[in-house]
Amino acid sequence: MNLFQSDNAQIDLQNRAHHTIHSMLYIAAQTRLNLAQQYQAQYSRLDTEFANLRSSFDWLIGLRSEEAAQLLNKYIEVLTPYLQQRGLQKELLRWCEATLSLNTTLQRKSAQLLLLNGQTQYALGEWSKAKDNLIAAAEASKQDDMPTYARALLDLGRLQFNQGDYEIAFQTMKQVEPLLQETNFEQWAAIRAEVAAYHLNREELDAALAIYLEIYGRNKQQGTNASTSHILLMLGVVYRRKKDYAQAHFYLEQLLKGAEIEQSQGKIATAAHHLAWVYLDERNILVARKLCGRAITHYEAISDQRGISDSYEQLGCIALTEQQGEEALIHLQKSLTMRRQLHNQQGIASSLRRIAIAHLILRHVRKGLHYLWQSLVMYHSLKILTRQQLTETFLEFVYYWRLTNHTPTSH
Repeated sequence: MNLFQSDNAQIDLQNRAHHTIHSMLYIAAQTRLNLAQQYQAQYSRLDTEFANLRSSFDWLIGLRSEEAAQLLNKYIEVLTPYLQQRGLQKELLRWCEATLSLNTTLQRKSAQLLLLNGQTQYALGEWSKAKDNLIAAAEASKQDDMPTYARALLDLGRLQFNQGDYEIAFQTMKQVEPLLQETNFEQWAAIRAEVAAYHLNREELDAALAIYLEIYGRNKQQGTNASTSHILLMLGVVYRRKKDYAQAHFYLEQLLKGAEIEQSQGKIATAAHHLAWVYLDERNILVARKLCGRAITHYEAISDQRGISDSYEQLGCIALTEQQGEEALIHLQKSLTMRRQLHNQQGIASSLRRIAIAHLILRHVRKGLHYLWQSLVMYHSLKILTRQQLTETFLEFVYYWRLTNHTPTSH
C-alpha cells in the first residue's frame, strides 16, 4: 500500500468513526425524547433526566439539519410544561431562540414557536421583544392556523393592557373574541378577564366583579378548570378592594392551597403576594411582611420581573404603614426602576404615588407634591383617572399629612 492509499484509508476510517459517533448521539437524543414523552407528567423523573436532555438538545442545535430541526421542535413541544412549571423560563427561551434560528435557516414554519417565544419573553419581563414575536406569530398564522393566530392576538392584547395601551388593546381583543367564544372557552375567558381588569383599574369594582363571577360560574357549569387560578386570584383582588376581607381570604387561600399542591412557584408567589395585601389592609403587618418575603423569593426563583417589581412596591407600602419613610423609599425606588424597564405605565404611576407618600412621611412636602403630580398626570394620560380614584388619592394624602404632623419623623 502506497502513502496515498494509506492516507485515504485513514480518512475513510475517520469518516466511519465520525458516522458511528453521530449515529449513537442521534439515537441517544431520540431515546431521551421518547423517555421524556413517556414521563411527561412525572416532573421528579424529568428532574433526574434533564441534564441529559439538555445535552442532547445542545448537540442537535449544532447539526443545522432538517432531521435535527424536527427533533428540536419536538423537544420543545414535549418539555415546555415541565420547563414552565420548574421556573426554567430562561432555559426555555434559549431553546426557542436557538430553534427559531435553525427554522429560519431551513425555511420551516415557526408560528407556534414564535408564539411560545413571545410568551416566554413576556413572563421574563422582556416586553418589547415579546411584542415583536407575538405580532410575528399572528402574521405567520393568520392564513392557516386559527388557534395560534387567536392565541397570539390574545397575548398581544394582554401585553398592551399591561403597558397601558388600552384603546389598542381593546381593538386587538375585538379581533379575536368572535373566534373564541364558541370554540375555546379558556381563551374567551382570558379576554373577558382582561376587560374586567380594565374596569378594576378604573375602580369600577361592581362591573369587574360581575365579569369574574360570570367566568367562574361558566367554569362550574362546564366542569372545566379553565382559567380557574386566574379567576380565583381576581375574585380575591376585587373583594379585597371592596373591603370584603372574608371573601378575599376565601378565594386567595384556595389559590394558594392549589398552587402548593401543584408546586408552581409562580402561582405560590402570586397567591402569597395578594394575600399579603389583604393582611396589610387588616393591619396584620407581621403576616403581611412574611407573605411578601415569600412572594419575592418565588418570583426571583423564576425571574419574574413584573412580580418582583410588584412585591417591592408592596414592601414599600408595608413600610409606609409603619411610617418608615426611608425604608419605603428604598423599596419603592427599586420597584419604579424595574417598572420603567418593563414600560409598565400603570405600575410607574402607582410607584410614583407611593413615593409621594414616603416623602410626605419624611416631611419632604415639595418632593411629595412633585411626585404626586407626576403620578396623577400619568393616570390621566392612561385614561384611568376617575373622580373616585382622584378623591381616594386626595384623602390618602391628607391622611398621611395629618399622621405625619402628629408623630415624630422617621429620620
